[in-house]
Amino acid sequence: MVLFETIFVGLTQLRANKLRSVLTLLGIVIGVASVIGIVSIGEGLRRTVVGEFARSGGAGTVMVRPPEEWVRRGGRSVQRPWVERLTSGDLKAFYEETTEIDAAVPGLWGGAELRFGKTTMSARYTGTSESFNEGYSWPVVEGRPLTAEDVLFSRKVCMIGQKVKIDLFGGTAPVGLDLKLNGERYTVVGVLEERVRFGRDEGDQVYIPYTTVQRRLLGSRHLFGITLFLNDLDEVANVADAVRRVLRRRHEHGDEFWVETSANQLEQVGQTIAIMKGVAGGIAGISLLVGGIGIMNIMLVSVTERTREIGVRKALGAKPHHIMMQFVAEATVLSLIGGLIGIGLGIGFGLGIEQLIHHFDADAPFSSVVSVEAVLAALLFSSCVGLFFGVYPAARAARMDPVEALRHE
Repeated sequence: MVLFETIFVGLTQLRANKLRSVLTLLGIVIGVASVIGIVSIGEGLRRTVVGEFARSGGAGTVMVRPPEEWVRRGGRSVQRPWVERLTSGDLKAFYEETTEIDAAVPGLWGGAELRFGKTTMSARYTGTSESFNEGYSWPVVEGRPLTAEDVLFSRKVCMIGQKVKIDLFGGTAPVGLDLKLNGERYTVVGVLEERVRFGRDEGDQVYIPYTTVQRRLLGSRHLFGITLFLNDLDEVANVADAVRRVLRRRHEHGDEFWVETSANQLEQVGQTIAIMKGVAGGIAGISLLVGGIGIMNIMLVSVTERTREIGVRKALGAKPHHIMMQFVAEATVLSLIGGLIGIGLGIGFGLGIEQLIHHFDADAPFSSVVSVEAVLAALLFSSCVGLFFGVYPAARAARMDPVEALRHE
């Protein structure tokens, strides 16, 4: 009963000084709200990135690019004395080296000026293969995808995105019609599903067989890149090693090729987000520290104001630990209330940012995420702040001599 009575007395004192208690709460409220808001936004951003990777087939990928022709040395760009290129032979060799590849998509790209009738638009072309739709999980909603025969015979056919369909063809059904790409005629065989990735509409693309790009647009046999897709995420590292073996075997400078996995990219994104959360969390931590100091300050003032009360209680038989418990309870309850209010404001802050993002971009996939662990951690931390900063004033009150305390005016 003594414990509950002590806590009750402490709460009574907080209610007796409402304004002072509210002002003391502000530091804790701001600190906890900042932490919860930052955690919710950071976790939402991480899940958004991972979800966008998975949605576009990138959850298990190995990306291969040739070495850059120019490198930075001594603070300036220097051209390498050699040039290495990816080729269709490399693509075939990857398949022969490992059986874990589900789809391999070559890539060539560039700017495109599109024309249909009197309508023109700027877009981008991508040279790819029949594996494109499977690899990137991007279905065709009208017509058909590219086929192996289209690639084999370098046909002048293409798939188009939704933006190209709307901006170039208007209300006309495009499948079977010809468009001009950089002055060359290509027959539209398929229209891709609408896709927005990382907040960007990817419907301004035209996809044609990579062999057609090599023969008619670039006049070369090389590839800008190759993306390998795997269903088994545990095999990503093994496939990356197999790719490096092939490149070393087939190219004099095979070790200079860029081989990156989705796991590495996600790890880098996670590290970046963690750094951002750490920096912002440190700033929020300063707010909590200031709030803790505010609690200590107000508790010291309270001890001074209630010196005679402490003397009376001690004269009536209160033990030092009873006095100490009373003041610690006041500080802890004060910080706990601040923590609860801060959690509510932090959740509201995260949801507010989410709504603000959706207001400017309705298709943005971002959503604020608040975990139970984060809420409990914030609540525990705010309570510990009150406990830590309340101990000294409480100990000071408990050490008071009752006779001296009763003489205090």
